[in-house]
Amino acid sequence: MAIYRQLHTTFWKDDFIGECSQIEKLFYLYLISNDKTTQSGAYEFSYRYAQFELGISKEEVDRLLDFFVSKGKIRFNKQHNEVLLINWLKYNSAKSPKVAPVIDKELENLKTVEFKSEVVMNCMKLDYPIKTKLEDLCPIDMVSEIEIYPIDTISQPEPTQNHHQHITNSSSKKEMLKDSATTSGISPFEFYQQNFGVLAPIVSESINYWVKDIGVELVIEAMSRAVKEHKGFRYSEGIMKNWAKKNILSMEAVKADDVAFQNRQKSDVKSPIRKETLPDWALNNNHEQLATPLPPEEEAKMKAMIESLKKPK
Repeated sequence: MAIYRQLHTTFWKDDFIGECSQIEKLFYLYLISNDKTTQSGAYEFSYRYAQFELGISKEEVDRLLDFFVSKGKIRFNKQHNEVLLINWLKYNSAKSPKVAPVIDKELENLKTVEFKSEVVMNCMKLDYPIKTKLEDLCPIDMVSEIEIYPIDTISQPEPTQNHHQHITNSSSKKEMLKDSATTSGISPFEFYQQNFGVLAPIVSESINYWVKDIGVELVIEAMSRAVKEHKGFRYSEGIMKNWAKKNILSMEAVKADDVAFQNRQKSDVKSPIRKETLPDWALNNNHEQLATPLPPEEEAKMKAMIESLKKPK
């Protein structure tokens, strides 16, 4: 465990921090600097230590956790009391071959599977040389059986499901995968696992939403385009949002939209504008007429003539 934690000098200039109250600023500093923080940015949070070290009540701790979850700064698993700092790895480099193994070791002790997978995916995006792979966290064929842990601290009812209800929920997940299968035999959930990694519950819910909105075929097509562009799932969501906005619900409509887009690109190429120019002699004459003044005698005669015309006859 490191003795020190780094704080970027732009922390206090951040608009979000500027709008926080004094206790909110203090609590956020506590989240990123208390002695339970880790190199991975995910750790077990202690209510008791937070209350004692900050001098606040448990209710206030809950309120502050809710606040930072709602602002997208942290995730919190209340079942395991584990915190994930969203942008921690971005500002705390793990490129060093001495630091990366520390993250591998920390992942072994982390209980929230979703937090583990997010840490691994962030390390992959940032090219941190950790050895833990997504498939090491959970085999692909068991992803649908992962329990959906709460990742926020918003008040939730205590679980009242009995064993029969738990089995029913697991069965519904399997049915969702089965009903989403395409004619080629692959579901969008399986496609995600094969191309993006471990299927987190929040992503599974998002895929299920898009399947209901635009259909299985287009969801897979959008993810396929993201893969070809070496992008993540969010890129494919952008494509799906665009199709939904245009009411594109079939591959035929997608192809037609692609053609229309290509045609618009071609029409946007502007042809050069023809510019008419005057001949040199015209430019020279005009210049001479405008630039050459009258001789003094001629100018005096012109003024006298104008004055005589003004006099009444």
